[in-house]
Amino acid sequence: MRKLVSIFLAAVLILSLAACGGDTDSPGPEDPTPPAPDPAPAPEPDPAPQPGDDTQPGDDTQPGDDTPPETTPLPDYNAPHFERSELPRFDGSTSTVPLAEAVCAMLLGVERDEVGDIISFSKTTNSYLNLMDGTADILIAGEANDYVYEERERRNFDWLMTPFSSDAFVFVVNEGNPVDSITIDEARRIYTGEITNWKELGGDDQEIIPFQRNEGAGSQGLMERLVMRGEPMMEAPTQYVITTMGELMEAVKGYDNSPGAIGYSVYYYAEEMRMAEGLKLLKLEGVEPNAETIRGGQYPFVISNYVVIPADAPEGSPNRVIYDWLLSPGGQRLVAEEGYVSIYDFEVAQHQIKPLVGGRWYPDYTGELLTRPDYGDLIPFAGERHGQGFEASDGCLYGLMTRDGRVVVDPVYTDVQRNGQLLMLSEATEDGTPKMAVASYDGSTITGFDYSFCVYSGEGDILFSDDAITLMRDDGAIAAVLTRESTGISEEEWQKIALDNSEHFWSSEWYGDTVGLSLRGDYDEEQTVLTYNCATGELKELSFEDWNSFLSEHMGETVPPEIPIEGAMPIYDSLLGLDAPYILDVTDYNTMVSSYYYADGTPIEGFDNMKVDYESRQVSLVGGLIEVLELNYASYYDLETAQCVFRTYLDYEPAENY
Repeated sequence: MRKLVSIFLAAVLILSLAACGGDTDSPGPEDPTPPAPDPAPAPEPDPAPQPGDDTQPGDDTQPGDDTPPETTPLPDYNAPHFERSELPRFDGSTSTVPLAEAVCAMLLGVERDEVGDIISFSKTTNSYLNLMDGTADILIAGEANDYVYEERERRNFDWLMTPFSSDAFVFVVNEGNPVDSITIDEARRIYTGEITNWKELGGDDQEIIPFQRNEGAGSQGLMERLVMRGEPMMEAPTQYVITTMGELMEAVKGYDNSPGAIGYSVYYYAEEMRMAEGLKLLKLEGVEPNAETIRGGQYPFVISNYVVIPADAPEGSPNRVIYDWLLSPGGQRLVAEEGYVSIYDFEVAQHQIKPLVGGRWYPDYTGELLTRPDYGDLIPFAGERHGQGFEASDGCLYGLMTRDGRVVVDPVYTDVQRNGQLLMLSEATEDGTPKMAVASYDGSTITGFDYSFCVYSGEGDILFSDDAITLMRDDGAIAAVLTRESTGISEEEWQKIALDNSEHFWSSEWYGDTVGLSLRGDYDEEQTVLTYNCATGELKELSFEDWNSFLSEHMGETVPPEIPIEGAMPIYDSLLGLDAPYILDVTDYNTMVSSYYYADGTPIEGFDNMKVDYESRQVSLVGGLIEVLELNYASYYDLETAQCVFRTYLDYEPAENY
């Protein structure tokens, strides 16, 4: 039964996003180390040039010379138009990925979710190197670090680099932390290890958990240059060194559910994450980081984002046209509408972040299943991505929640499956090998993580560990525990059973009292199946043909349902199987829009006209809930009412290509 569910799901659950992002490396105005960028040309209030237009903005004045008054209406976009094949190769920083997506969508005249394959950013430092190597044509990025400037001088490479927006270096804490403001000196002393408790800063008596970025990361360079100013940072435990901005934000807001953590980032990225859930931006020297204090320079650490092209880019070339347009009033309107601090005095748009839905069963962090009889059915939810290189639809860490959206276990499992009335919970060990525990579907019982893998069949679970094979029925009862000694087989045969079942697990089946444990023999040899009878304890071998005959007698046939809508694809419940209610996916491949229906053909309210991306959205059924995995969110809807009962924020930062 489970195999057929997998076959049907495979036809519809193939969605993943391959946009990639990196980090931002931007020294601020107080940083004396890197060379100053080229003088910034002033945006002119003229319409943006079209491809082939020789009229370009001036290159010898500073942004802000002709800043429109605050009451000036937003200008038209006046965006040039390109065919997809004409676009230059974009690269840049993590924090500018959203803007790059908006820019490409406008230049092509398409929806934003159609340009994900164009935006494959390689992190700030790498993007500058790619520009010099000739594998990128235009950058939307933070300031380069010292190494990039050294490479630029060594290669004698000339570029045009102009600020298109202002940003800031900021500190973030958990929203539960009562401290609202720190000084630069206090920040420095936190990261030298002199200040170790929040009570020293007027907060609670709680240890400070100072997260850092990895060496070479852009925000780490900012921290060292702007804050530390030559003071060495204390050596951080490995678990406090975070390799991506998104992971650092998640760590600060979710470290043991504790308000003791602190980290740092750039304003745009941190603000986006803060609005999503659980973070607070600290004031620095009493100044709150916001669009006004950043643009006005009151905030201590103001930095810039840049648009960069080779200096020899011809007039009218695509990268030169986009460079000029992004600095024009029309391009700056888009910058402001995307939430970046425009070099013009345009109002910065607030991003619409989906509200989080649901709650917690326990107020504190729970990384294990605390057994009790009153949860009701437990359902896995996608809580965060496996890590850099994975989109939500490719793989997540999973937690457990109740059917009404109350978290019982935070996302710690690499996989959760339901077998009968049991949940198979998987977690990875330090060497990457999986370990599994078995819990009841209602969370009232759980085993230890004692099993290496599991095969589910008609009667229950066949659980393999290093020294035993456990046969567990659907209700959790143990039918038998087989060991090498109890079966009387040789060590070689025992190892072969384990090996065969890990590689050819489809051969393991359990019907009635008969369990088929293994295919034995190579494919070019005569194959046999080792069987065990739970009632008699008899162990014997069957030929492959006899075993297939046995299975055909017990498995029966699965009759596919009648589909009331032509061309509809059934989506079966990955937990409850083929016998549970299912939904229908109807996709118009001309418009790339999907609509969803109940099994009788009735539309599911609110689930029509959903844009198909194949790379960023996955719709499935999980335990009677409709699961929608998107780039940044996992949402769960009641199947009968179509009301959202749970939504969690996965991670803003797009994963890297792999």
